[in-house]
Amino acid sequence: MPQNPTERLAAALAATPPAGVTVRRLDTHWTVVETLPPVARTFDAVIMFGVAGRETMIRYERIATPFTGPRVDADNRMPPALLRSRFTEFDVPELVRDARTAGFPVRLSHSAGTYVCNAGYGAALAGNPLSLFVHVPPTTRRGPLSDAGLERHARWLIGLVQESLRSGRPSFGA
Repeated sequence: MPQNPTERLAAALAATPPAGVTVRRLDTHWTVVETLPPVARTFDAVIMFGVAGRETMIRYERIATPFTGPRVDADNRMPPALLRSRFTEFDVPELVRDARTAGFPVRLSHSAGTYVCNAGYGAALAGNPLSLFVHVPPTTRRGPLSDAGLERHARWLIGLVQESLRSGRPSFGA
């Protein structure tokens, strides 16, 4: 995607990260399946962002499936096989309700797709079941789906996860 909003989002979060947050940019490579699980284990929780080019809302992914499409990555490599579906331990439907209440255009999704987003999510979940993948649509000029709106959403979500972890309830309930 020529204008990937998650690159700008990651740069904005890295420039002024929320306290206690490590921001990392992952490239679009199938090798994430091998490299991400040990990294994910080192964090209390993992939130990943990726772009969904035909989406019109923010999507919270509930599951990573073992299905990948026959698409090459940025290095022209084919995907490895994922062994099984993996679910996040976060209460995603409740998180969607909280996000909507906060004014963000969010919907629940039961498929992280068939590309590197899905494989990366599965890898993160293999290392840390307190992982969440968030697909964002292409940005608009203004409003909740602008670059600024996506950053506000990301900071809100990170704050909610941090508060949930501090209180000992990773289900996100408000």
